[in-house]
Amino acid sequence: MNTLPPDPDPVPPPPPTASQRVIAAFERITEANRPELWTTLRAVEDVLVDAKAVDERVKAGEDLPLAGTVLAVQDLVDVAKQPSGRRVPEASATVVTRLTSAGAVVLGKTGAATIASAWDRTKVGGGGAAVAVALGIVDLALSTGGAVPAALNAVAAVKPTRGLLPMTGIQASDGLSVYASGLVAARRALALMTGPDDVDPATRTWPADVRLGTGEHPRIAFTVDLPLGEAASIAFRSVLGRLRAAGVVLEPVTCSAQGPEGFDALLVPTVPDHPGITETLADPAGVGHRLASCTAFANLLDVAGVTVPVLPGDRRPFGVTFLTRAFEDQIGLDLATVCTDEPMSHYPEPGEDVVVFGAHLRGQPLNAVLTGLGARFTGPVRTIEGYRMVLLGTEPPQPGVLAGGASLDGERWRLSPAAFERFAATLEEPFVLDRVELDDGTAAPAVRCLTADGPGLDRYESWRGYVRFASTAGLRDPG
Repeated sequence: MNTLPPDPDPVPPPPPTASQRVIAAFERITEANRPELWTTLRAVEDVLVDAKAVDERVKAGEDLPLAGTVLAVQDLVDVAKQPSGRRVPEASATVVTRLTSAGAVVLGKTGAATIASAWDRTKVGGGGAAVAVALGIVDLALSTGGAVPAALNAVAAVKPTRGLLPMTGIQASDGLSVYASGLVAARRALALMTGPDDVDPATRTWPADVRLGTGEHPRIAFTVDLPLGEAASIAFRSVLGRLRAAGVVLEPVTCSAQGPEGFDALLVPTVPDHPGITETLADPAGVGHRLASCTAFANLLDVAGVTVPVLPGDRRPFGVTFLTRAFEDQIGLDLATVCTDEPMSHYPEPGEDVVVFGAHLRGQPLNAVLTGLGARFTGPVRTIEGYRMVLLGTEPPQPGVLAGGASLDGERWRLSPAAFERFAATLEEPFVLDRVELDDGTAAPAVRCLTADGPGLDRYESWRGYVRFASTAGLRDPG
């Protein structure tokens, strides 16, 4: 018998420092041997100076959410002291400054729409920014290129509602996209870049009644009138199947130019096929028109777009794009994660959290009140040991949550400011919104009662626990 104590759990290695990540990026540049990606590649010594400054800030105790992140920037986006077309700007674009202030380090500037894809040197890549991400050289890239390069290189791209990102220092008017290997990294960067800068007069703020969620069965329109190649058709059908399996209601439309109006989102294939480099050089205008045929209409609409990669069995890159109405960026991100299986935090729109314990839970009779207000489910919660639950004589049956000595399970939902006020107005006596303390150390407004009488339900720990008991026993009285 082995009487030795068990080995301790291995201690995970610390994340790489910014300096280590920069060194790895330059090593990857050498391995990839793709000098055509860059219009300007900064000297390794200069990039390391920036990286070491980030490392010193971290050592000093600063919280830098992008520490260790390596960034590429398209040539149309200003970086201080780096060529931008025929200019050398003194200041960086506002969005670049916000990312570097959060710990990102700029590696260089990209261009070249006709360079090869990261996956196949004989196929077109659409732009250096997306290729640099796909090759693992950088973690993030900023580009005005939109969805097409993301699909051609199997990376994620998010183009937020026009006006949420200030365009100061960007030599384009049709918006900015962020490329990343996954949506979590893209959303984190967008959260840091979003917000007016007091310079760009076209910036916009979130409306008070913005929808943040769709409910359990979102309605997505999908296009059926686009001429797709065989591989693209197979990949698109696989995405539709995955969405159906997740409970999404899919409805075919024959005119994608109407956008997502009337639906929670419009789903389109991002590109119809993957042209070769030779074909593209021979007919750049024709190939460009064909590649843009699935998504170009979106540039004329006030929409937000999220593109995610799809790799069919033959491993040829393909992508789909979720288009949502302006300011419903969160909905597009959440729907796209059905295809990527990534956890998604909320985009930094204004909003209020509310915790529910009873009939407002998912699958319960009053949940439609929340979903009808555009609320977003953000996860299960558990209170500290300071509450109790009693059965009220309401219709439909609901629990009353009062001060006590037990922990209770519930759900956290997020609503826009206007929806939060409307939700509060739906509560009738004895229900009120009052803060509860949660076991993660946070607190949030919750649907509870200040006073109420009824049979105790603490032993079930949750309303669902009692509902299961009642449905099995055929009783409503917990006895």
